[in-house]
Amino acid sequence: MSRLTQKIASPLIIVLFILSVASLAASYPSRAYADSQDVRVWLTTPDQSNLLKEQPALSFSNHADPGTPTITINTKQKYQSITGFGASLTASSAVVLSQSNIDQKQVMRTLFDPHQGIGLSYLRQPMGSSDLAPPLDASKNWVGEYTYDDMPTGQTDPTLSHFSIAQDDRYHITSLLKEALRINPQLKIMATPWSPPAWMKQPGNSWGHCTNCDGGNQGFYDGSNSWDDTPNDYVSITFNGTQIKFYGVVGTDHGIGAFSIDGGSETMVDFYAPTNAGNTLVYTSPALSAGQHTLKVRVTGQQSSSAHWNGINPDRVDIISASGVTTVDDNVQGSGLNQFSYGGSGVASINQGYLNPKYYQAYAQYFVAFIKAYEREGIPIYAITPQNEPQNGNYMPTMLLPATSQTANDTTIGNEADFITNLASAFQQSHVQTKILAFDHNWDTPEYPSAILNSPAGKYVDGIAFHCYGGDPSAQDQFYGQKDIYETECSGGQWENNSNPTFAATLQDVMELGIGSTTHGAKTVVRWGLALDPNGNPHLDTAGSCGTCRGVISIAADGSVTKNSDYYGLGHFSKFVAAGAWRIASTTSSSNLENVAFLNRDGTRVLVVYNHNASSAGATTFRVQVGHKNFSYTLPAGAAVTFTWHEEEE
Repeated sequence: MSRLTQKIASPLIIVLFILSVASLAASYPSRAYADSQDVRVWLTTPDQSNLLKEQPALSFSNHADPGTPTITINTKQKYQSITGFGASLTASSAVVLSQSNIDQKQVMRTLFDPHQGIGLSYLRQPMGSSDLAPPLDASKNWVGEYTYDDMPTGQTDPTLSHFSIAQDDRYHITSLLKEALRINPQLKIMATPWSPPAWMKQPGNSWGHCTNCDGGNQGFYDGSNSWDDTPNDYVSITFNGTQIKFYGVVGTDHGIGAFSIDGGSETMVDFYAPTNAGNTLVYTSPALSAGQHTLKVRVTGQQSSSAHWNGINPDRVDIISASGVTTVDDNVQGSGLNQFSYGGSGVASINQGYLNPKYYQAYAQYFVAFIKAYEREGIPIYAITPQNEPQNGNYMPTMLLPATSQTANDTTIGNEADFITNLASAFQQSHVQTKILAFDHNWDTPEYPSAILNSPAGKYVDGIAFHCYGGDPSAQDQFYGQKDIYETECSGGQWENNSNPTFAATLQDVMELGIGSTTHGAKTVVRWGLALDPNGNPHLDTAGSCGTCRGVISIAADGSVTKNSDYYGLGHFSKFVAAGAWRIASTTSSSNLENVAFLNRDGTRVLVVYNHNASSAGATTFRVQVGHKNFSYTLPAGAAVTFTWHEEEE
């Protein structure tokens, strides 16, 4: 190398070194919060006096009080790597984020920038409309329900010649996603359909949507969209399978039902709950021998002491079959009641119904077309699930998609395992690298993803996606080490804390979701709507749509922005835990101190702790043991804290 070249190269090398360091800092933004051996501290308290607010730094000590509750960190024990934390930028979220009276770029920075905001790093995007989409309103240019290939009734488009993501552009979804990626290049985006185009579906309804099953109001259903309380009216469901689960609406005005299998002894089920909730698992039969069985659900006319009505309100049934083939006899027997069918109007629509197996390949190409269209917009799709909540048949954009082969009304309907096989083939042929995640529904039915993994489709599945609305995150344990695990939806709303969603109560829900999901193997923690107005609007006006959901942030009509507990709870993770971090071992001697620890790839240690002590119990002082040294902290009851520190070796 000549001297002249050396003179030019030396400053160039310095510049390149500086740029590489800057690039590393951008890749691991949490590193900026732990550039010394001091422990930095961020606190959120239930009284909101501290909202993800940095506190005075702590120092490590070699002395410890052995009687103090202790959280022990072991960085040598690594578990799953973390993909990200976030929510869903739904059409409704895009509408409120596009209000002309807000500083959109600043709001987006508070969501996606890890320095100026909380650095959200994972988004779950609806493919087409979800229930959190604006209702039809021509005056506002809102189209209501939509997919990417809607056709007039009676027409089909198997070649997808009419495929278009124009409606996403109409709501500024794609432009907002590009802005989010610009702010946080580490952002991962997964996509999920609430429904395929209606022409790909077979018509069908779930339990609870019979329009006039008993005009005489004598039976189990009274024809006025409510269930009667006549003692001894009953529904009889005959099925081929090994188990049946019965879901119902529980609430303040519900009574007691009697469940029996094959004429055996009755099990009493109380449909009372202090708040109203639909689609609640109320009864699970014992494991049954393969073959035909009958479930009988009888109105007892009884009520719990807290209720003020005797009736019960079914929602749907799930049938589990060892053979993979299930048939349902929709014969309902009661006073004057002789029909209760999945058939509905007989016209397929975006709402409810089933996938028509003859469109497996067309629907697989629909996913490919979506991924390619988004890629052309500069929006890579990291993962997909075949169906949002495949066991949810509420009247809204939904589709019942059983795990394996099943029939309804003596007709074979599409199932997720067979569709995944078709989807994987389409991805391979089109050179699509997007991950396929199965299930995307509640913790309380792990037999669904198990059936997928035990089918030929299992080899094409990259991970299992879970929602929080039934069961608990321990259901993820059986899949850990077998497939990657993702928590992909959990909404806050007006129903929380017995319809009293205080900041303290909802903060607890978010913190327990984040800690519980990750300690049980999840790579992601995802809330539902990214942004809504303070009243949970806009949303579709269909009966099953969520009108009481809460956004991570709320944006009022006057442009004022409120950062909800969801924002601060997510921020305790997303602001500090970079993509690719490992969860590491953390154990505690106090059951009140829920905690999880992470190791970023730049060496930053992150510990998140929530004190679920009741306020009357007061604060808890504890120490954190790291190798041969420790630090102490006093955490108020109901408060959350994140600690960060950096060491090359411990």
